[in-house]
Amino acid sequence: MTKLKNRVFRLSIREDRAILMMCMGIALVFWLLVKLSQTYRTQRPVVFELDIPQEKALSELPPSDMVAELEGSGWDLLFDYFSHRKIMLAFDMHEISRLNLNRGQLRNDIAQKLRGNDIKVLEINYDDVLLELENRNSKTVPVIIQKRLAFAPEHHLKTPITLKPDSVTLSGPNSLIDSIQYWPTDSLVLKNLKADMTMNIGLLRPGPEILMSTDKVEATIEVEPFTEKSMFVPLLIKNAPDSLRIFPDKITVSCKLGLSMYDSVSYRDFTAEADLRGISPNTSNHTVPILITRYPSFVQNLQYIPKSAKFFIIGDADEVEKTPNGSGKAE
Repeated sequence: MTKLKNRVFRLSIREDRAILMMCMGIALVFWLLVKLSQTYRTQRPVVFELDIPQEKALSELPPSDMVAELEGSGWDLLFDYFSHRKIMLAFDMHEISRLNLNRGQLRNDIAQKLRGNDIKVLEINYDDVLLELENRNSKTVPVIIQKRLAFAPEHHLKTPITLKPDSVTLSGPNSLIDSIQYWPTDSLVLKNLKADMTMNIGLLRPGPEILMSTDKVEATIEVEPFTEKSMFVPLLIKNAPDSLRIFPDKITVSCKLGLSMYDSVSYRDFTAEADLRGISPNTSNHTVPILITRYPSFVQNLQYIPKSAKFFIIGDADEVEKTPNGSGKAE
């Protein structure tokens, strides 16, 4: 008897729960009907879809952040949202080269794309949109690497950094392409370089109006240790009469250069000059400065001694003064 009573009690609870859930479901349906019948405002993104000739390009792309503020009943807005989440404005520009869309026209075009006729376009975040075509141009320009390199002690670049490819082809409106002379990479920052490296570097991203043939290049960086080399370089005398002599006739030149270039550099790659133009032989200070006027571009920390040479008068001073300017060299 007790078991029968418990069973009846459990059945009664289940029935009560079922009735309660049914009532809650009915209440929810009525609540949704009431809520969705009310008026709401929402925002929807607007996207442009343009059909343009292949040989043409837009001077400026349409805005990608256009938003329309809509007002309508909850039902209309809900059905419109599920039919298309973005409002697509399509224009065929094969027969026209310029299209100026003012606020009124944009609102009208947006309204025509909406599913419900009772949905209103209250506002858009652009006053007008200008779509203008011009000739598409292609241009190949060199790639320039933007770098900041720090080397390990006693190391430097063996050769200039090589890029593959070393140029990029740009395609876009002629007004944008025509003035471009080169295209930079992203910044390359490396520290404590002491070994060769090969790596990919991205190119700086252009605006959406410009297309690039590639978005990255391969950079090869060759690094080597450098060493110091010293040599005797003959001193070249300029604008000196025969009656003058210079001491010393050679100077000591030292510089730092890559290990691979050590044997290929000799004293013949340097020119040391002492120019006596405008210097009187009778001056009390018988010295003339020495200048290095030619040296390989890849050497570093160029030093030389002495920095000046002494000149001596051979023969009569008056005869020296009458001697026309010429050129000579040390013996």
